[in-house]
This record gives sequence, C-alpha cells and structure tokens, in this order.
Amino acid sequence: MKKIYLLSIILFPLLLTNSVNAHDKTHNDTSNSPMYTGLDSDAGIIAKQFHKALSEANAETVMSLLADDVLILEGSRIERSADEYRAHHLQADMQFSSAVTTKTIEHHVRVHGNTAVSISRSHTSGNYNGRDIDRTGNETLFLTLINGQWKISHIHWSH
Repeated sequence: MKKIYLLSIILFPLLLTNSVNAHDKTHNDTSNSPMYTGLDSDAGIIAKQFHKALSEANAETVMSLLADDVLILEGSRIERSADEYRAHHLQADMQFSSAVTTKTIEHHVRVHGNTAVSISRSHTSGNYNGRDIDRTGNETLFLTLINGQWKISHIHWSH
C-alpha cells in the first residue's frame, strides 16, 4: 500500500501537461469547492505559507519551511538539500514568483499520520525576463512532521 501511495505521488504530476512552476501568489482557497480540500489542515497552512513566502521574496520564511534534506525536482534539475536550494535556485524562484501572477486552479492536501501530500495545479501569467508567461503548472509537496512541525521534505514542479 505504501509503495502504491508513493508511486501515485510521484506519477500524478507527470499525468498533467502544459505546466509551469507553481509558485503561487494568489492561493484561492474556496472551502466549499471540491477543487480545494485539506487546505485548513496544519500541513495545508504550511503549503500556503510556502507559496506566499516565495511570492513575497521572503527567503527566511521559505527556508524555515523546508526540511534540511529536502529533495527538489524541477525539469532536469535536482537539489538535494535546503542549503543547495538556497545556493542555486531560491533567488531565481522568488524573482519569478514575485514577477508573475499565479492563480490556483485546484489544490488538495491529504494528511496521513506524520506525512502529508499537497497536490496543486495553477495558472501563471505575466512577463518574466522579457518573456511572456501564460501556462498551467503542477506541484507536488510532500510534508513530514519533524519535531512537532510540518516541514516540506520533497517538491516536484512540472512545467
């Protein structure tokens, strides 16, 4: 059962196409919609805080929400720790996220004991570095309860 669950977490973003980095500036959490579930959970709140911190270019908050050994996959790139992410792509991700408008299309957070998964789709538009952006993106966050605090231990951005 665990293997099937983990496989579904990994494969879900691959099933959706035409995507871009889902750093979300305008998280639409419509509590009555079946397209938005689990966002009021503690793990869901962390996912929303992460997106807000990226769009506000708040590096300190972004880093505080990541597990030290976070694994981040985006395109053909991989970062294997929070320190590596800080050194390589954090600044660019914050610049991108603060330059464009991102609206959440769908967001689900499911908590399973000391782990949680956040799966979202979003639409991003605007201009970044002279390029017009108008794409739909997918994001999977895997969160782990570490010393009583939810931390993001895996991120997969599809674009």
